[in-house]
Amino acid sequence: MKRQFLCLMIFLSMQIGSIAQASDWRKMGSEKQKLNNVVKVIPGASNIMLQMGERYKNLYWAGMQEKWQFAEYQVEEMQSLIKTLMITRPKRAATAEKFLKEAFVEFPVAIQNKSWSSFTQAFEHMRQACMVCHVKNDHAFIILSKKPNKASSPVFN
Repeated sequence: MKRQFLCLMIFLSMQIGSIAQASDWRKMGSEKQKLNNVVKVIPGASNIMLQMGERYKNLYWAGMQEKWQFAEYQVEEMQSLIKTLMITRPKRAATAEKFLKEAFVEFPVAIQNKSWSSFTQAFEHMRQACMVCHVKNDHAFIILSKKPNKASSPVFN
């Protein structure tokens, strides 16, 4: 009886494995099915904005702790995320492009001069640009904190 059960379990696991492999659209699907599925899993604006929020907090704390190279890195990553948003969410491209042109202009000088007061001005300028973009995209209810309480990066621990 135990041997029959074991044989049955092995048989079923082989069948389940082959079914899973056969239904793997990445390997077995048509080109159209593959493309449709890939388009479905492209990150939406909300996914990208979650990442932006983490960068936003880390940017603030990088400036506060005078980790200027890390601050510069956060700005670059935020810009990259917005460029990705412009591709993945074409409806948001116009406001995203305007945001890119306006939001980060003050950071290079603030970071180069390693100036906390210039940095806080640049940060507030960016925060205001975020708010304008949120309003234009019907998300005025998303209001960013002027001074994030904590950062998520282990760089600050």
